[in-house]
Parts: sequence; C-alpha cells; structure tokens
Amino acid sequence: MSARSCLSSALSSSLRQQCHSGLKANSNLAIASSLGQTRHAFFISLGNPPRRHYASPANEKRNVQRSSQPAQKPVPAKSPSSSSSSSEVNAPLSTLPMKLDVPAPAASDATPIDQFKRYIALGRAYYSFYKSGLKNVYHNYKASMPLRRELGLPTYLPTSYPPATRTSSSSDKTPSFFSAVRGLGFSRADIQLVRRAAYDVRRMIPFTLILIICGETTPFIVLALGNAVTPATCRVPRQVEKERLARLERKRAAIAAHQAAVQGSMAPVAVGSQEELAILADKYADVEFANAASAEEVLRACAVFGLAKKHTRPSALVPVVYRPRLRRWVQYLELDDRLIQQGGGVKAMSVDEVRIAVEERGGVGAGGEGRNDWKAEMEERKWLERWFERRRVL
Repeated sequence: MSARSCLSSALSSSLRQQCHSGLKANSNLAIASSLGQTRHAFFISLGNPPRRHYASPANEKRNVQRSSQPAQKPVPAKSPSSSSSSSEVNAPLSTLPMKLDVPAPAASDATPIDQFKRYIALGRAYYSFYKSGLKNVYHNYKASMPLRRELGLPTYLPTSYPPATRTSSSSDKTPSFFSAVRGLGFSRADIQLVRRAAYDVRRMIPFTLILIICGETTPFIVLALGNAVTPATCRVPRQVEKERLARLERKRAAIAAHQAAVQGSMAPVAVGSQEELAILADKYADVEFANAASAEEVLRACAVFGLAKKHTRPSALVPVVYRPRLRRWVQYLELDDRLIQQGGGVKAMSVDEVRIAVEERGGVGAGGEGRNDWKAEMEERKWLERWFERRRVL
C-alpha cells in the first residue's frame, strides 16, 4: 500500500468518526431540548391548568402563540355598585329592568304552527327576562350588605333607609339623615342601592313562587297582580306604563279633592304646572305638614306620592299607617334632594334616574302622558329643576 493510499484511508476513517460523533451530539442535544421543553410545559401546567380551545385549524397558530405568553391574573368580578356609572348621583344599572328582547310579530299569513312557535319564543323571552331580574335582586342585596351595616340597618331584614321614626309629635325635630350619610361618605348611588335592593327583596319570594308555578304564563299573572309582588328589576315596559297611568289618575283625583276642600274650586290643575308644583313641593313634601295635617290631607298626599291606592281610604288608618308612611317618605325626599344636589344636580342624572326622581316627587305625567321621547326627558328635567328652586334644600 502506498503512502498516498494510507493517508487517504486514515483521513476517511477520521471523517467517519467525526460525523458519527457529531450526529450523536446533535441527537443528545435534541433529546435534551425535548426533555427541557417537556419539563417546562409540565411546570407551567401546575400553575395554569390546561384550557380547551374550540377553534378552527386556521386559528391553531394564533392559539399556540397566545398560550406561550405569561399567564395574567384574573380580574375580580365587580359588584353591581362598582360596575355602574362613575357618577355619584345615578344608581347602579342593575337596579333597573333589563332590556326585554321579544321576537318579531308573526306575519299576517303565518300558519298556526308558526304563530304557536312565536308564542313559545315570546314566553321564553319573558322567562329569561324574569330570571335575569331575580339574579340582579340577589346580587344587589348582597352588594348592599356592607352599606347596611355602616348605616346601622339590619343585615338580613330588608328595611329601607331612612329608618322609621318612633315618635309622631310635631315638636320633635326630624333626624338629620343627610348629616349621617355625609359623615359616612355615602353618595346617592349608595343610598339608592340600599333602598331599591331592600324593596326588591321584599317581593322576591312571592314573585319567585309565581315564576316557578306559572312559568311562561307569568306575564299575565303579573299584569293582574301589579307591582305588589313584582321587583322593580322584573317589570316589563307594559307593566311600568300601566302603573304610571294609574298613578297619574290617582294624582289628578287627589289634587282635585284638595282644590275643592281648600279653595272651593272644581277647576282641574294642569299636570306639571306651577300651581301643581307649589302643592307638591311647598305643602305635601313638608315635614311639618306630614306631622300636623288633617287625615284627609294626609291621604291625598299619600295618593299623590304613590303611598296609597286612593285618597278615600278610611281616616282611622291614618294615625297607624298613612301618617307614619308619609312622614318617612318626606324625610327620604329631603335626603334625596340633598344627595342629588351634592352629586352634581339634575344635569348629572341619567334619563331613567330623572324620571324616577320626578315620579317619586309626585310629578308623574310632567313629561307628557304616554311619551318617552327626548322632549319628555327635557320637560322632566325642567320640572325637577323647578322643584329644587322651590325646595332650596342647600
């Protein structure tokens, strides 16, 4: 064998050994890398349980890239109070009825089967609306419990604020509920949450029983029974409008009786007029009036404020039921007036809150009978501004 062939053989053997060593090293690196990735994925899975991604193949790459990012801490769910508007004057949105989505009316040439299906879908829409309303009642009352403790109210007994006074003497001064609320740093949104949550909880049990027994036919039962068993979060627009018209008729009858008794005039007072506002703001909403007025006047004021079904109730019930009820309502209106002014006034209030505030003060119908457009909102805002001008609470 020549020297050239020996050298060639040696070089070939050396190259084969180097290639074999390189392949073995690469294999070891691949195995180590694979083991490292597996161990890394295992420790990640301990802190973050695997999630199911129901995605199409086109989204697989996007899901893989997103899962490789560091896990974020879950954001805690907000309470109804914190999830509402940042304004201090507007109550949480969870205290209002949700939007009711009903199926479109059936066509005129629809078959009986299609009409039947539409009624089934309508019943399910109402059923879902009521269930959502009941959930809001529960969450609102749960969110109001810390506030109730600070106000000194029973935690589980659904009483409203301000609490009922034990005395009926006109010489006793009205407790300064506003000073107590302001000292605690509460806003109108907090007080409205406490009041509305307690109001709805008192109606939650009977309404839940009706919903369980009647199911999809609950709307018909509720329209017959009215607001006595229905939480505010479960009232459909038709029910709200029906109650609004009934309150308007009761107010007209009570104001007419007041005019006949005081002035001997049978001329009707225009709804939303300055004359009507003077009776409501200067007379019926005054604490001294609630303490010293006659039984007939107390009943008329209760009918105007929605505290009585009619102003012709027996006078014997006034000392026991209606005078304490009117006194407590007047104290609430005084507190609410101050909190509205403190929170930014009428301009800071939402459309729904303006209407609620107007109706609570006896101004139902001030925006026009049966109207819900922007013109009605403007009229109601003007009415509420005039109310504060007459009251001069601050």
